[in-house]
Amino acid sequence: MMEEGAVFKRRGVLRIAGALLAAPAIRAVAQQAGSFRGQIKLGQTMPYSGPASALSAVGKVHARYFRMVNDRGGINGREVVLLSLDDGYNPAKAVEQTRRLVEQERVLAMFGSMGTAQNAAVQKYLNTRKVPQLFVYAGSERFADPRQYPWTLPGLTTFPTEAAIYADYLNRVKPGAKIAVLYQNDDFGKEYIAAFRQRLKEINSTMTIGPALTYEVTAPTVDSQMISLAASRADVLLNITSPKFTTQAIRKAYDLGWKPLQVVPITSNFVATVLRAAGLEKCVGLISATPTKSAGDAEWKDDAGYRDWLAFMKRYYPEGDITEQLNLSGYNIAVLMEQVLRGCGDDLTPARVLRQATTLRDVALPALIPGITVSTSPDDYRIIRQLRLQRFDGTRWVRMT
Repeated sequence: MMEEGAVFKRRGVLRIAGALLAAPAIRAVAQQAGSFRGQIKLGQTMPYSGPASALSAVGKVHARYFRMVNDRGGINGREVVLLSLDDGYNPAKAVEQTRRLVEQERVLAMFGSMGTAQNAAVQKYLNTRKVPQLFVYAGSERFADPRQYPWTLPGLTTFPTEAAIYADYLNRVKPGAKIAVLYQNDDFGKEYIAAFRQRLKEINSTMTIGPALTYEVTAPTVDSQMISLAASRADVLLNITSPKFTTQAIRKAYDLGWKPLQVVPITSNFVATVLRAAGLEKCVGLISATPTKSAGDAEWKDDAGYRDWLAFMKRYYPEGDITEQLNLSGYNIAVLMEQVLRGCGDDLTPARVLRQATTLRDVALPALIPGITVSTSPDDYRIIRQLRLQRFDGTRWVRMT
């Protein structure tokens, strides 16, 4: 018999029936099934293995969240069943697992799957089959393109929105600066740097970009790239990397004695797992942006939404790290998914779910900074359009005015 909290696997599937992870708990849900009047089956793929396995924290939080929802009676009397499959952060595997969820498991919608390349690999397939691909954990603008992909919505700030914030800021404080760039050699990195370049062009910036070096997500380190970038003596480092490599780049720049103004993306500005791993003293002065409250930050200790998250973590994920930003952001997007499903009432069809998701109006979510809300329309799928610039002071992210 598995202990409480252990992962239960069936045919390679991380199946979260009512988002309960242990075998005894799953049997308990089965015994209570009569109290529900049906199921809402959602699917997702996550990197439970592979080079980006730390990002699977999002899927684990989703699991616990829907357990809580079911403990409270489900959604409109229906049990939520989340089927979360391991794709190893591999686009080909994401295709295989997504087809399985759609064709064998018959999920109502895909929800919160991780990764730019992984979601891009299944986007055309899901849109052709008219399966909602909702709140994907990726920032590519292709996930906010209602004309070409009407069944897909992003779950994060889009790259152009974020890149523009940094371009405007750097142009203001470092006019004429030389910018070195480290970026991931995939859709994430390429689209991000393209958006940044485009914004510089739009504002007629005199800043220059170069050198710009790439790395593969399977690479062990980015040390050689950082040595080359440091040799350029650039004034700014645009560090467009995923968490493991963000940590490495920050550490290497410090060890080399290179002190550019360094920018890190929203997806890698986590204090607990990225900055602490690099060494907090090596992160002083980092610039980033965010639409969300920071996990573990005393700024939010009296905030109602933040306190609700802490209560959720204490009851449903007591082994989870309350300083881990992925645990807060994962919770936040699960709240949004619940609201969409509740808004559908008894009309639980793919078309109704899509219509609900694309007509959101000023939705306040527990992890969003006050004043930032979610709104969507059939012509604009971006869920986040505002960000707050912040600077790391060696302990915490501090708001910049």
